[in-house]
Amino acid sequence: MVISFAANARGGTAGAHHRNIAGITAIILAGCGLASPPARGLDSAVPRVGGDVSRTMLGDGTGVIVGIVDSGVDDTHPGLAGTDSQGMPRLVAEANVVPTEPGLSADDVFGHGTFVTGIVMSSDATFTGMAPDARYVNARSINVNNGFDTTTWIEDGAGFAIDNGATILNFSLGTFASLSSGTLDLDEMLDWASSQRGVISVVSAGNDGNTGDPQVGSPAGAFNVVTVGATEAPTYDQVTGFSSTGPTDDGRIKPDIVAPGTSITSLNDDWETGPDFRVSQGTSFAAPLVAGALAQVTDYGLINGLSTDPRVLRATLYNSAEKIADKSGDPWAPDAASDVGGVYTVTSPLNPESGVGQLDAATLAEQYMAGEQGPGTIGELGWDLNIIDAGGTATYEFALDLVAGSDFAATLVWDRVVDLIFDDGDGALDSGEIFSALGLTNLDLALLLDGVEVAVSESTVDSVEHLFFTIPETGAYTLEVRNAIGGFDDTIYGLAWSAIAVPEPGVAVLAAMGLIGFARRGRRSAG
Repeated sequence: MVISFAANARGGTAGAHHRNIAGITAIILAGCGLASPPARGLDSAVPRVGGDVSRTMLGDGTGVIVGIVDSGVDDTHPGLAGTDSQGMPRLVAEANVVPTEPGLSADDVFGHGTFVTGIVMSSDATFTGMAPDARYVNARSINVNNGFDTTTWIEDGAGFAIDNGATILNFSLGTFASLSSGTLDLDEMLDWASSQRGVISVVSAGNDGNTGDPQVGSPAGAFNVVTVGATEAPTYDQVTGFSSTGPTDDGRIKPDIVAPGTSITSLNDDWETGPDFRVSQGTSFAAPLVAGALAQVTDYGLINGLSTDPRVLRATLYNSAEKIADKSGDPWAPDAASDVGGVYTVTSPLNPESGVGQLDAATLAEQYMAGEQGPGTIGELGWDLNIIDAGGTATYEFALDLVAGSDFAATLVWDRVVDLIFDDGDGALDSGEIFSALGLTNLDLALLLDGVEVAVSESTVDSVEHLFFTIPETGAYTLEVRNAIGGFDDTIYGLAWSAIAVPEPGVAVLAAMGLIGFARRGRRSAG
């Protein structure tokens, strides 16, 4: 049985708090509290992932509602209280859905939820979160012991947040690794919310990476969520040892992405009698960095009429990630790739410890702001949201030749299909609803030079395909999305790509002089 750490709200270190009811043991996957703040904290984690730069490009999360499914939130903390720039209360709604504690309010009972919320959206000038103008729903689903007896509590919290307008959900919690195949009601609910309600869920991977065995559980093992691992201070260039990994019981790679998760400073729920801020660590605190970045993107999308579909958010988020070292210091590489007849063939596209790499919000901003393009002729940077039928192919032709020696990245994502098959009729989305997973279409992603395939990502189990490699030869390239025969018709997919095209005359001279250029933070690979 995997044991995780839990954060002590008072700044010390506590052991894991958990219960076992009806055969399901569940705990919140929080970080280990530290006694005193080191030199680096939230003020370094946010800039490290380009969150301060992306705020100037995308926005502060204005008009975006994030659901915090956690131990509650202290909505009186100065970093979370008051109204947003539009005069709306930052707290949209709150509820305590823990059935064993009906007499308690939605106020934070452990300190974990306030800390998480601060990373997403603290508006405090000293420690500013990723999206300081976003609003939030406080769905307290964790008990006073920092745990939950059954995932129905989490379902009820998620449903409450969605019913109150949240389009991004943060789950800094999880179950044991034996529950990782995406078959729990909670997993199916979140996968349904993505494809049918346009709600994206961000989930911490867990803090059991030092056990040596697969550690990712539910809901981190769901198909359509963003599962987040953690990197190590002070440089955040390498996955930290405690960050949990997969594969899931059904063979999928998790986490999907990583973000800073050690020496993180955020809001203290006991600010009235103690310091306003404290320090902790854990994948619990990596996840809200990603949720905050998605709030920024959603802000920009709403203002500029761009799609904020979860498949677009996932594709652009993943494709813009920075390639970093794994726990052993080895450079980023996919889990399984080989040369098959001269074609770079990826059969397991993510890195087992970092997924696509680390959140790079500044490069994400560039990726998303490039806008929707195709199928047909496309630029060097962009994304698309489209539909493909079984046996179909969608073709994207680069307008300019791609240059030999340049980095190329492309990411394809799609959702597991889940239906709502029973509504209990109480007017609320909660654990009374029953969902049914119908299956996963098998999509592939290929890059061709003059019609000849040079690279392909063709996992048979994951709901993401990812290519990251060096362009071998200058020429005319096309990108293809393929739906294997036997897959579902009308499969909606998100696609993002980044490539350096041949510059126009005069542009190369300016670039050589350092007068223009594209940010390539997301293309770095640590050795």
